[in-house]
Amino acid sequence: MTVDSEDEELLGAVASALVTLDELDDLTAFRMPYPAAVQTTLDRLALHCLRRRARPPSSVMGMVRWGYERPLGTWPLVLLADIYPADDLLLDGRSGAPTALCHEIALCAETTNPFLEVSRQVTGMAAFAAERDLALAYRAMRNVLATYPILTNERFNEVRFAGIGALDEYLGQFFVKIEPGFDAGGEIRACDGCGGPLLPADGGNWWCEREECAAEGLVAPGERWDHDTQVFLQGDRRHRQFVSGPGRAVQRLGAKLTLSGARVGYWPMSGPGDLRVTLPGRQARTVNVVDWHSPALLGRAIAASVTGYGIDALCWVVASYRTDADPSYLRIASEHAMSPWIFTEDGFTDMIRCEVKDHA
Repeated sequence: MTVDSEDEELLGAVASALVTLDELDDLTAFRMPYPAAVQTTLDRLALHCLRRRARPPSSVMGMVRWGYERPLGTWPLVLLADIYPADDLLLDGRSGAPTALCHEIALCAETTNPFLEVSRQVTGMAAFAAERDLALAYRAMRNVLATYPILTNERFNEVRFAGIGALDEYLGQFFVKIEPGFDAGGEIRACDGCGGPLLPADGGNWWCEREECAAEGLVAPGERWDHDTQVFLQGDRRHRQFVSGPGRAVQRLGAKLTLSGARVGYWPMSGPGDLRVTLPGRQARTVNVVDWHSPALLGRAIAASVTGYGIDALCWVVASYRTDADPSYLRIASEHAMSPWIFTEDGFTDMIRCEVKDHA
């Protein structure tokens, strides 16, 4: 995606390098050298610091420390504060994991169309389902992805017979054996809020990758399994953050819209969008539900979708906890997207409800 400066491009490279390091399956078995892209990014950052008369990180681990010790406003980079808040970190200081913002910066740095990039796997499954007229199975599979960040072997076998039919082969593509890094004291623990994996944090606390759980005070151990249990985690962090993570908001919004009197189709197989909302006598509206930490980067990603691929008929609905926490969220996202079609969950539901009443 287009960036405004070399400093912003460098930040994107650092964020991408930190995500790459986090994705190494087992750091205890890791051997030097670091991945080439990571080492190159460190070299670029060091050279940049020297040019700015700033002290550079002396190693890859030094760059990692910058991620959780130094807010973006203290980096020797000239960044737009409305896009990159000065107090935000690239790594969570308690768990050491990349923040949601770090993943957003990395994604936007790596591709010209973030939404197209993150949806490739489900788009492939949708095409397979459409060729075989498997609309109900496709919806059932998307419900599984939205509901279960983690599957045990027993539950894995249960959902295979929960209406996904010929799409059951995709379960093995979406769910992989959980990495050793999620093992805490011989146990794997799920978040009581979202069911996703927990990481131990400082002070005996826990960290959940879903910011919604922290915002709503739901980060606490829920289900737990011992080390010998076969546990499968859905996708990588990028997939969980941008595709399956917003799935619960899709289910919630769809239920609200159905109560308003609209006809709602979940996860259409053709074209983009999470919901297709149909009113009597009106053209259907296609809705994409989004959950981004940065409203500015979300706006840029929406603009990239419209500019590069002509997807200008979508209504974009932001997960409610984001707009509840930041009254300026919608304004900032709309300014960067240059689109009036960005809504809060309640705002979009109210609009549909009014349209239903007008037609009655």
